[in-house]
Amino acid sequence: MSVLLYRLAAVSGLLLALSVMIIPTPCHAHEVGSLDYIRFGVFPYKSPKTIVEIYGPLAAYLEKKLNREVRISSSTDAKSFLDKAGRGEYDLLLSALPVYYKLRPAGYRVIARGTPTFYGGVIVRKDSEISTIEQLKGKKVAAVGKHSYAGYIFLLPQLEEKGLDPHQEVAFTFLGKVDTIIYGVINKTFDAGLLRLDALDIPAFSGIREQLRVIGRSPEIPQFPFAVKNSMDAATLAVIQEALVSLSPDKPEGRQILKGMQVDTIIAATDTDYDLFYEQIKDSDYLRQAGNAQ
Repeated sequence: MSVLLYRLAAVSGLLLALSVMIIPTPCHAHEVGSLDYIRFGVFPYKSPKTIVEIYGPLAAYLEKKLNREVRISSSTDAKSFLDKAGRGEYDLLLSALPVYYKLRPAGYRVIARGTPTFYGGVIVRKDSEISTIEQLKGKKVAAVGKHSYAGYIFLLPQLEEKGLDPHQEVAFTFLGKVDTIIYGVINKTFDAGLLRLDALDIPAFSGIREQLRVIGRSPEIPQFPFAVKNSMDAATLAVIQEALVSLSPDKPEGRQILKGMQVDTIIAATDTDYDLFYEQIKDSDYLRQAGNAQ
């Protein structure tokens, strides 16, 4: 009898231990919001492979802070990104500035931005005969897209100041990705290219950047803003913002993430931090045309 009682006690103890193991424990994800996962939309200014390489470590870092999955999402082009964001398909996004201005009415707001500022520029092969932007007349120029300040918009008034009609006297081709532009210039498919100049510092281009020359540049451009949907709960927003601004170049994880994004730090920001720059580009064709996200 005593043996039977002993066995029953042992089995009861095992069942009790198992029941403790499978009791749901409080999850931080539920403490900071009800979304099962965060949809992180990254503007497609680079190839999908490069975007994953750059922002994958950031997504993993945010997952740890939120205790919730963060899925990187992008799109094939600027219009597709604008359409998806306008439909509310992203919870957190990092967007090119002109696109972000169009997304404001769709219900997004800025929570952080990188520092320092960057520049757009005109690149040619080092052995090119082109040395000034006036010499782009009649030339084939690879640009990012009509939505891109660093990769197109900034050059238009500069060409007009030199007496050129950029829409008639320069043959622009929109390629969408800085990778394609760089190789298009290197391979002589295009006479010149327009892009954000810090793209040339990406390690993938270390072997070819010495083959290029910069012949023109834009005014200072604020870094792409991190924005969230207005409907995001305050607790989740606070965790994301705190996670972003706490990234430190003095720590290995923070250093890797910041270096990949080519920023020194990330600081808290609001929509008003981008109002001044909006005044500089509000009259561009891209922002004047219909199609604001609603």
